Amino acid sequence: NAEEVPYALRRPATTSAHTGWQQLPLFTLPDSAMRGGAGTEVDIELGADGTVVAVPGTRGEPTDRQDYLIDLSQYDNDVFELELDWVETSANFISHFRLEASEDLNAWRSAVNSATLAALQTGGKQVLLKRIALNGIRSKYLLLHQLDGADTLTITRVQARRQESQAPNRHWNSLPGTATDEGYEFDTCGRFPVDRIVVELARASYLVETQLYSRGESTDEWRDRGQRTFYRVSVNGDNVAAEPIAYASSFHRFWRVVPLGDDAVVPSLKVGWLPDELVFLKQGDPPFTLAYGQADVTGRQWPIDDLLRRLETTDDLDELPIASLSEPQVLGGADRLIGEPAPVDWRTMMLWLILLIGVGVIGALAWRLARQVDD
Repeated sequence: NAEEVPYALRRPATTSAHTGWQQLPLFTLPDSAMRGGAGTEVDIELGADGTVVAVPGTRGEPTDRQDYLIDLSQYDNDVFELELDWVETSANFISHFRLEASEDLNAWRSAVNSATLAALQTGGKQVLLKRIALNGIRSKYLLLHQLDGADTLTITRVQARRQESQAPNRHWNSLPGTATDEGYEFDTCGRFPVDRIVVELARASYLVETQLYSRGESTDEWRDRGQRTFYRVSVNGDNVAAEPIAYASSFHRFWRVVPLGDDAVVPSLKVGWLPDELVFLKQGDPPFTLAYGQADVTGRQWPIDDLLRRLETTDDLDELPIASLSEPQVLGGADRLIGEPAPVDWRTMMLWLILLIGVGVIGALAWRLARQVDD
C-alpha cells in the first residue's frame, strides 16, 4: 500500500563493535608466586619474543587459592574484555577476582581491583557471569587472583576480544573545474554536507599552494576558506600525498580554487561528505519500497526525534532492524520529475469574468450618463 510513514534524517554516527574471541595461553600458579610471596618460588621459561613457554614446576607449599598467569605478549591489541571458562561445580558460587598487569613479570600494577564471576541456578534458570571488562588495557602479562569464594575455581580457558570503532563510509567525488578570471570554479551539483576537500593535479608529483572559497548559491558572496597546501610526491614507486583538508560540514554547492604562484596549474577538486541517515518507523510487513524523485510530492519530516533519542540510550540499539537496499529500479522514469500542470481554477476565472463584466457595465453606464449631460 502507498502509505506515508514517519521518518527523519540524521547525521551518521560512529559505531563500535567487538571482534571475535581469541584464546590466550593460560598457566596455573600458586597464590602469591608472582609477587614474591614467602616460601613460594616459580620458574618460568620465556621465549626470545617474550612468550611464556612453560612453567615447569614450583617449590614451596601452595595455598588453597591459585593464581593464573595469562600471556598477552602475542596479542598485539588493546583488550576490552576477557571471557573465562572453568571446571563446573555442583554448587552455586559467587567469587571475586583481582587482575594485575605487567610488562616484565617483575613489576605489577592493578588492572581490575575486583571482578565478579558467578554461576547460579534457581527455578530452572541459570545466571552465568564469566566476563571481565578491561576497557582497553594493553600489557604483556596478566595475573588473575581469586580473592574469595567457598571453593577454589579452576580456570580452564581464557579468551580476549577488542573493540573497534566503525566510522561511516565517506563518499567522494572528483569535480572538473571551469577557468575564470579569479581562478577555477567547481559545482558539486547539489547541496551535500561537504567536510573534506582535496585539490589534485594531473601530475605524478606536485606541490601547490591555493586559496579556497565557497558559497551556497551562485548569487552569494564568496566565503574565504583559507590558504591550503596540497602535494603528492612519488619516491621509488611510493606515493605520499597530503591529507584532505577537514571542514565543518558545509552545504555550499560552489567552490573556487585560486592557485598561488603557478598560473599553469589546472587543478581538479575532490570533495568528500558523509550522507545523512534515513530513519523511518516501519508500518506493515516488508519488503518496503523507498521511492524518490516525484515532482508533485512534497517531503515532510515527522516529529520522531524523541523516539530516536530514546533508542540511542538503550543497550539494544544494535539489535534494531537495519534496512538494506536492493538494486534500484525505475518506476515512473524521468517523466515523474516533471510536475503535473496546475489544474484550471474555474471558480477564480468566473469571479474575474464577473468582475470584468461588472466593470464594463459600470463603464457603459458612466459613458451614457456623460453623453446625456453634454446634450
